[in-house]
Amino acid sequence: CVVTVPLSVLQRGEPEFRPPLPPPQAGAIRKLKMGSALKVIVRLRRRFWPADFYDAVCSDSFLPEVWLSPAAELMRPDAAPPYTIVGFVAGARAERVGRLPHADIARRMLAQLDGMFGSSDDPHPASSSCDGFLVKDWAAHPHVHGAYSHPTRGAHGARPALGEAAHGCIFLAGEACHAGVNPCIHGAMETGEQAVLVFPTAAVAEPAVSTAARCAVYVCAAPASRETKRWLA
Repeated sequence: CVVTVPLSVLQRGEPEFRPPLPPPQAGAIRKLKMGSALKVIVRLRRRFWPADFYDAVCSDSFLPEVWLSPAAELMRPDAAPPYTIVGFVAGARAERVGRLPHADIARRMLAQLDGMFGSSDDPHPASSSCDGFLVKDWAAHPHVHGAYSHPTRGAHGARPALGEAAHGCIFLAGEACHAGVNPCIHGAMETGEQAVLVFPTAAVAEPAVSTAARCAVYVCAAPASRETKRWLA
């Protein structure tokens, strides 16, 4: 089977493997670390940013990065409201931000946008045009418990070990298995593709799990993506 649940879920013992995963995979799960990330989406009734604005990195601000989404559509001159801007923060700072009330997080993001795009004639363009917000803290999600894995001291070689076949029939896939430390969806997809390519050729001399388990594909989906789409609609 191909198992694609996040690293942090595996570290919590979910799902349970019987028999347990072999030492290479079990050790990699213990050694690798996963960080936090938080996104804020604000919905706006009007434009107040330059026509060529897409993304801004603000390392000394409350949210270190903000961007239009979907940028390709919202950068068009004829794009109609509502408009949406996403704020992003990761790591230890995301954990601190996540402890704030969601309304306070949104208020601070709007104040940041006011400072970036405000003028003497229109000092609070974001705050005055916002009619909704959504905060998604991935560390608080019950089926994710984090965002991305990251380079970890003492974990050299753990990523490829995590992606090796366990018991000859279990393949772990996901961004934490990517040897190049590609901690985004691209890295996760590449490891999934690799697992699917290797899976048919894996020799299973002594099946360690049931036939049903060997034929299964475990996928950890992100309900927030559907939730966000419904909210934006």
